[in-house]
Amino acid sequence: MAIAKSAALFAAITAIALSGCTQPDPNAAPTYTCTPTTGTPQPCYKAEHDLHAKEDALYAEAEAVYRKYIAEHVRIYRAGGATTASPVILETLTGEALQEVLKSDREIAANHTRAVGGEFKIGYLRRVPREVVGDSVATWESCVDATSVTFKDDKPPRPGSIGLERAYFSQTEEGLKISSFAHSLGVVESCE
Repeated sequence: MAIAKSAALFAAITAIALSGCTQPDPNAAPTYTCTPTTGTPQPCYKAEHDLHAKEDALYAEAEAVYRKYIAEHVRIYRAGGATTASPVILETLTGEALQEVLKSDREIAANHTRAVGGEFKIGYLRRVPREVVGDSVATWESCVDATSVTFKDDKPPRPGSIGLERAYFSQTEEGLKISSFAHSLGVVESCE
């Protein structure tokens, strides 16, 4: 009799324990809201929501790095270039992007070019998550309007323009950095 009670108790405990191991109802309604990169909010499940949250955090970090880089780039342009990388440039750039910006900053200094007046306005930043270069993990497309800025050097002053570029971000030991750029994405009249 003791064996029968033990077997019944074991069966009951096993049934209770296994009842929590069932798959979620495939017909259950999603309980989260996700907003795709290029879309409107839509219902989604937790796993998809968690992926979107992770992507949002990555792009928020990439945006902070990009804005910090742009502010430093503007400062260097207004100062007349640089012959060495500033701490902010080293903090925000790596690889090809670092080499490209160092070359540009040295050319600005050699040509005695200065950005005067006006402002460099970031018209927009758009995620381009499916575009990857090398080991990049995030991509921003930006439109920077410098039409109110005047560039002065040994030649007659000239007005600024609107620039389109893509910045590709890679993870480094020091954190997320811009690893490469794509410039000259087309000519536009405005950043709107």
